[in-house]
Amino acid sequence: MANENLNKLCMDESDPMLNALVRCKHGILLNLQTSWSKLNPERRFWSCPCYGSKNCKFFRWRDKEEVDPRSSFILPRLVNKINELEQELCIRQVHIDNLRNSNLLLERRLNRRLKWCRFNPFNRKILLCILICVVVMFISNQ
Repeated sequence: MANENLNKLCMDESDPMLNALVRCKHGILLNLQTSWSKLNPERRFWSCPCYGSKNCKFFRWRDKEEVDPRSSFILPRLVNKINELEQELCIRQVHIDNLRNSNLLLERRLNRRLKWCRFNPFNRKILLCILICVVVMFISNQ
C-alpha cells in the first residue's frame, strides 16, 4: 500500500519522463516507479514485473539525479513511520477482533445461564407447588 501511494504522490505532473514509453524485453509497457530504499530515496526507475524471474534483468534508473539532502533525511523516516503505523493498525485490528470474539463467547455463556433462570409457565407452577409444600411443612412442624 505505502509504496504505490507514495509513487503517486511523488510524480511530478510536468515531468516529461512520465510519458516516456519504456518497454522491457517481454514487450511489457513499464510504469515509472519511485524507490523508497534508504540508499535511493525518491529515485525514479523502471523495472520489469518479471525482474528476477524468467531470466529478466531489465532495470533502469530514470537518470542519475542527485537527491535533495533534506529528502534523503526525511523520506526514509516517513516511510518507516508509515510501515510502523500499518503494523500498529494490524495489531489493533487483531486485538479488536479478539475482543469481539470474546464478547460473543461471553454473550453465549450469559444466554445459556439465562435460559436456566427463565421459567416457562409450567415450571412456575411446579415451583409454586414446591414452595407451598415447604411452607405448609414448616407451619405444620411448629
